[in-house]
Amino acid sequence: MSPSPSPLRSAMAPGGQAAVPPARRPATPIPVPQYGTPAGAPLLVETGDFLLRSLVPADANERFLAWLGNEEMLRGLNLPLLNFTLPELADFIAGFDNQRNYLVGIFDKRTRLLIGFYTVDVNLAHKVGHLTTGIGENAYWGKGVLWATIDALLDHFYLYRDVDKMVARILGNNRRMLFNFIDNTRFVFEARLRGECLSLDGKRLDVLVFASFRT
Repeated sequence: MSPSPSPLRSAMAPGGQAAVPPARRPATPIPVPQYGTPAGAPLLVETGDFLLRSLVPADANERFLAWLGNEEMLRGLNLPLLNFTLPELADFIAGFDNQRNYLVGIFDKRTRLLIGFYTVDVNLAHKVGHLTTGIGENAYWGKGVLWATIDALLDHFYLYRDVDKMVARILGNNRRMLFNFIDNTRFVFEARLRGECLSLDGKRLDVLVFASFRT
């Protein structure tokens, strides 16, 4: 995994809840995305009962902060407990540029409650995005939120962000997350990386790689 200036991003080892190793940011100029989307434009997508949008520092609140102390969610991401303060969380959110890396909130459209997130780290040169996702509000666990939102997210990146491929890397023992990818027609199984990462208790774990392609 490439180094990262963010404690959260650097802690997101391969194999988390669709955990992704973010690519090191190249020093070359940022190309202007095709299909009419200006570089750095925030993402905003409505789909069914949910709204996806790029998070901003003002979205940092105590409820969001509590997710970072939720052991069950963090276990799915293969992360230790995170001791962010509100200012640190706001700074973390501000570090996503909507060009090479995105932090996309998942909102319940009816209540406007932030219930989860996607992160996408994009290799602009190769047009490949690496996907991470987590649902922070436990009332929405097992409710098919990812099934209801992933198509809209993929379509947006393929149509407007000039991405050709999206990759998700999932721990072999993360059955809750694997359910979202094994039978999902938008993704294909690419590889099983045996003993690819260490769990929080020091055991080696396999990572399953799934990929989606622009067609």
